[in-house]
Amino acid sequence: MGAIITCHCGACGFTIANGQPTLSLLCGCTDCRKALEWCAKKGGLEPVSLPELIYVESDIVHAFGFEFMRAFQLRHKARSTRVYCKECFAIIGVDHKSYRNNVFMFFKNHCVTTCDLSIKRSAAIYLNDLKDANKINKLKNIPLILSFTEKETQLFRSITAVSNSFSEIIRPRHGKTLKSLIKSISKIEILN
Repeated sequence: MGAIITCHCGACGFTIANGQPTLSLLCGCTDCRKALEWCAKKGGLEPVSLPELIYVESDIVHAFGFEFMRAFQLRHKARSTRVYCKECFAIIGVDHKSYRNNVFMFFKNHCVTTCDLSIKRSAAIYLNDLKDANKINKLKNIPLILSFTEKETQLFRSITAVSNSFSEIIRPRHGKTLKSLIKSISKIEILN
């Protein structure tokens, strides 16, 4: 079953071939928070300190509202490129080099989607960036990745949903990847 991912105002979005997410993570990294804070300053939703990341197969069968889509990176040569709506500043998709064109990510509650969001969280990552011991202490029953030490990286890679999402798997696609969509919408803004 496919699914739709749109911005909050409905000006732009896309339909993906498979609405069943492959992975859910909580992320305490500075970059996720900075990206969401930038959008909030422009009129988007207020960010949470530990956003939930939802990963879906990168197979976009239909896109609309290209004139409202923009792409940005936090800094020159950043690893992540985020697609947002220039009207409501919702982030509707994130591409990262480690996703290998297999998946892309969106922030739960920072866009509108018909994806099945009942997926269980597989881990909480970059918790050293969070600096909120109370939030970290409340996390139960999932692996906690503080800073991706060698041991933590091995633990993270051993999670089946992670290896299935980030491994370069050649699947037949019905549409285009988020990476190719980014190339077609606009020049990437570098926020620095």
